[in-house]
Amino acid sequence: MTKRPSAKQRENHEESRSRKRFEAAAAIFGAIAALATLGIIVWDGIRGDGGPPELTVEAVAVHEQGQGYVLEILVSNDGDNAAAAVTVRGELSRDGEVAEESEASFDYVASKSQRRGGLIFAEDPRDYQVTVRTVGYTDP
Repeated sequence: MTKRPSAKQRENHEESRSRKRFEAAAAIFGAIAALATLGIIVWDGIRGDGGPPELTVEAVAVHEQGQGYVLEILVSNDGDNAAAAVTVRGELSRDGEVAEESEASFDYVASKSQRRGGLIFAEDPRDYQVTVRTVGYTDP
């Protein structure tokens, strides 16, 4: 005569089977996540570092402020890498002579992003030829 398993034994057997299925699913998910991470690392290595940041700056508007003027500027980074300590220089000139200079620093400009700031001048920039450009940055 064969002994039939008790209800408790059948319940334990079902829990064990459920646990094994859950563990298998978790293992498959972990393997997929690990392979995806490895693939991203390899892809990034093949593609390279993307080169230096591509920084551009443009004058946006002039605002009168107290005893001076603020030339609002927009710094764009179209490159694949970020830039830190970005320095922007603005010059007001007339007939080839520089009348006034101003500088602004941006702590961080992420890749594919823009940052706004201002250059402060004593003279009204609208009365001069305005030149704005980035003059330096560091790697973050």
